[in-house]
Amino acid sequence: MKITIIGATGNLGSRVTRLAASAGHEVVAFASRPEAVPALAGVRTEAGSAEEVEALAAAADGADLVLVSITGKISDTTFMQDRMPGIITAAKRAGVPRLVLVSVFGAGDTRDKASGIAQLVYRTALSRFLADKAAADELLRASGLEWTILYPVNLKDAPSLGEAAALLPLDEVERVPGLPTLPMDDAAAAILRAIERPDSVNARLLITTPKEFRRTRSAQG
Repeated sequence: MKITIIGATGNLGSRVTRLAASAGHEVVAFASRPEAVPALAGVRTEAGSAEEVEALAAAADGADLVLVSITGKISDTTFMQDRMPGIITAAKRAGVPRLVLVSVFGAGDTRDKASGIAQLVYRTALSRFLADKAAADELLRASGLEWTILYPVNLKDAPSLGEAAALLPLDEVERVPGLPTLPMDDAAAAILRAIERPDSVNARLLITTPKEFRRTRSAQG
C-alpha cells in the first residue's frame, strides 16, 4: 500500500511512518521540515504544509490513502477547519480514494461516551478545541471520499503497555470510564491496524487502552 502521511514528523505521524515502512508499505512523508524525517527504507520525503494544496496533491499522487495526523494548539480554535478543505481538495486532485483522519476522543458526539469527569473537562477547558476537531470530522464525512476517523484517548510518551490497544467501532462502545491514557507507540500501532483493515472504511473508531472501555450490550452479544 502507498500511504501519504501529513504530519510525518509529529508524535504520532513519525511513529506511524516508521511502523508502516517496517510493515512493507510505501510511505510518502509530507512535512514542513523534511530534514526531520529519519532516513528509512521505503520512505520518501516531500516538503510542504497542509495549507499547500498543490504540493500536497503532488505528494499524494498515486497513493492509496492519505493519513492526516496534525493538530494545532489548544488556543487555535479553527486549525483543523481551516486545513481540512484544502486537504480534501488535494486528495481529489491526486485521485486518492481514501482519507484517514486522526481526531481525538471527546470531539463531537464521542463526548457522550466519556466518564462524567472527562465530560466536564471536554465541556469547559477543551470545548472550543474539540469543536474544531468535530467540525473537521464532519467536513471529511461530507467530502465524497472514502474515510476513516480515529478517536484516540489521551496520549503520553511512555513505554508500550505490552498488549495491543483496543480499536473499536464507536457504535459498539457504551462508555470509556475514567481518564484513560495510552502510550503513543500503542496508538500508532492501532492507527496502522485501522489503515490496513478493510472494514475500517467509512468507520469511526475508538483507540483506547486494552481494558478501559465498556461495550454496548448488542456488541457483547
